[in-house]
Amino acid sequence: MSVRLAQAQAMIPRPGASVRGPQEQPRRESSKSESGGKSSSAGGSSSAKSGGAGKSGGARGAQRQEGMEAGGSVGARAGGFDGMPDKNEPQARARLELIQGEAPLPPPQQGQGVPQRAASMAAAPELSRERKVVGREDSGAERQALESRAKLRAAVMDRLLAGMKDVHARLSQFLKNPGRLGVVNLSLVLSESSITHELWKEPGATAEGRAHLARMLGLDPALDEASLLQAVMAEVHQAFVDFQASRPGQEIRQQYEAVLQRYEAVNVLPIVPGHDTGPLLAELARLGIAHEKDFSQSLLVDPRLLAVGLSAEEGSTQQVMVAGLTVPQLGTLVAHLRRLNPRLTNRQLCQLLLLASTDLKNASRKLLGQAEVEQVQELARQLLRLQAVELLFV
Repeated sequence: MSVRLAQAQAMIPRPGASVRGPQEQPRRESSKSESGGKSSSAGGSSSAKSGGAGKSGGARGAQRQEGMEAGGSVGARAGGFDGMPDKNEPQARARLELIQGEAPLPPPQQGQGVPQRAASMAAAPELSRERKVVGREDSGAERQALESRAKLRAAVMDRLLAGMKDVHARLSQFLKNPGRLGVVNLSLVLSESSITHELWKEPGATAEGRAHLARMLGLDPALDEASLLQAVMAEVHQAFVDFQASRPGQEIRQQYEAVLQRYEAVNVLPIVPGHDTGPLLAELARLGIAHEKDFSQSLLVDPRLLAVGLSAEEGSTQQVMVAGLTVPQLGTLVAHLRRLNPRLTNRQLCQLLLLASTDLKNASRKLLGQAEVEQVQELARQLLRLQAVELLFV
């Protein structure tokens, strides 16, 4: 009875332990039970042995029970929260590394075969190579656009330097024989608008030219006309800023101011257009592009000369700009004033024109018309009388 109890206890499954069937019992006990044809003394001895076997089987059953309980507790600890994976790990980063080919592929899930894993392993490096090729193409296009823009600005700076040198040479040549008129007219304009017109004139005439210009600047060839022209204006403006800050630009400006100082010494007044009035302004109005007055103002404007402005409000007491007359008309007026009063200096002529173009009653500027021209002539005569009286009393 004790043998069966021990065997039954050993066959009961416990948590964390394996179950043994009856076929796994020792072969010695089954052999003894099958020898039923022996003598009674042998049966008595076998009964005694079976009793001892029952005690030893109970002890072994108790040991196996303790082992199963211990194994069950260890298994519970191993399968608890300490061994669970961290579900807070971001999955987007792993997918991004997988796409870029920087992380190893995860093990296949249930239902996925080896061909799918091999295909994904082959697709990741291929996608990475494609991304690298596209990146190289983009960086190459950007670098080419930057180089094209730099070449464009360099060409504009060279154009400005050549224009300033040309004006300096003409003024220097005129000083060798200034004549008796006391005035010199310069029709040349160096402004952002005039240079932009030189760049825009041919490409802006056709759609193919605009597309080529857009590609050169790194822009979409299908960009609209107004946006493309604004991009060209921005590049020209930056070229003007770079030119005036560069060493060649500063040197030619000093030479230009030095020759203007010599004009004051010989009492000859240069007259220049203050702004560009060329076809680009009409183009900007057609496209609806607004611009500042500095965009059309000439680099040749200087306090030592007289400039023609676009509006009556332009200019100041230092930089005199008058509006209402063209450069040739204003040159003729200055020459006539010098005949009326040969003692007028360049500064006095500018101040007389500023006074004639100012409405003292309303404290505002006005255009030079016929009435203002007659007024400035009368002012020149009055100044001559004052100068004559001053000479008499000195």
